[in-house]
Amino acid sequence: MVNEEFQEAIAKLDIESWMDREGVRYRVTRGARGTQLNVKECPCCGNANWKVYINQETGLGNCFSGDCEKKFNKWSFIRTTFGGMSNGDVVRHIEAVAKEQGWRPSRRAAVATNLNSELNLPASYPLPICGRNLKYLDNRGITARIAKYFGLRFSKHGVFRYKDEEGRDRVQDYSNRIILPVFDLLGDLVSFQGRDITGAAEKKYLFPPGFASTGSHLYNGQNAHGAKSIVIGEGGFDVMALKIALDGDMDLRDVVPVGSFGKHLSRGDDDSQLAKLMVLREEGLRIVTFMWDGEDRAISDAIEAGLLLRRYGFTARIAVLPKDRDPNEVAPSVVRDAFWRAEVVNENVAVRLRVVRRAA
Repeated sequence: MVNEEFQEAIAKLDIESWMDREGVRYRVTRGARGTQLNVKECPCCGNANWKVYINQETGLGNCFSGDCEKKFNKWSFIRTTFGGMSNGDVVRHIEAVAKEQGWRPSRRAAVATNLNSELNLPASYPLPICGRNLKYLDNRGITARIAKYFGLRFSKHGVFRYKDEEGRDRVQDYSNRIILPVFDLLGDLVSFQGRDITGAAEKKYLFPPGFASTGSHLYNGQNAHGAKSIVIGEGGFDVMALKIALDGDMDLRDVVPVGSFGKHLSRGDDDSQLAKLMVLREEGLRIVTFMWDGEDRAISDAIEAGLLLRRYGFTARIAVLPKDRDPNEVAPSVVRDAFWRAEVVNENVAVRLRVVRRAA
């Protein structure tokens, strides 16, 4: 009879992390029942043509090779992968891995978003495309899973049509750009950015003329409902780097990364970033960690924003990265270390940080 300790271990074991640990080749895809891990080789029949699909959350899956059609759960997939290992050894392995993972909580899933608004995105494809990611993103450590979480899209030849201030028809070219949709707290599309991936465009980023400034929104704020702790980066790719780093530590998976689209917090009306943080505060948000970048001006701006939030009842923290580095320019371990070393903002800390930065 399987004991309760093992039942808890197998229930809590993160099958995707287990695959990473054991070197199982897989890619992340989207299926009718949620996110699927498409495994290259079936541990039962040996077919290496990507016929196995395992649900990321439940660990349930199938081999769809006509000669196999094996059904898996976490136990049977791990047991079959190890082949000759005894049942007792598999039990001990699973318990050890679960303890190693620290009963790792599941990654926070992205909430449903709404692209149907008066704002029409340029013609584009949701990423990943047929389970495959863009090489541009892979080269920057942005996995297919992260691309999907943030709703990234790829525009090959898309354009944005709009009218200028004099009512004339205009066209903005978004060819060969990654589209970063921007949603409000309700998950409705309110703006977007287009990031050039060729390196040859005159402007690295494009924005749709005539629509809400990104500076009034919190990038990924729609995923922060109910969070007790968030970390604020500057741009979209900084927020993605924060997400990768946070997901890599089992104790940080409940911390949500958001973006401020600049080294400031807008305030002054009900549509400001401060107002949106106050909405999240009503839902339980208490700790806000700023991680804009390591330049002196950014630290000073973060201190100012932290002192502002402190007046509204937040615990504000300042995380200091290496000088002149953004979250997407350092390793995830550096981001995590900066997060853990972050200091709670008060007047004394503000003075000391400013003095230290001037002397550095």
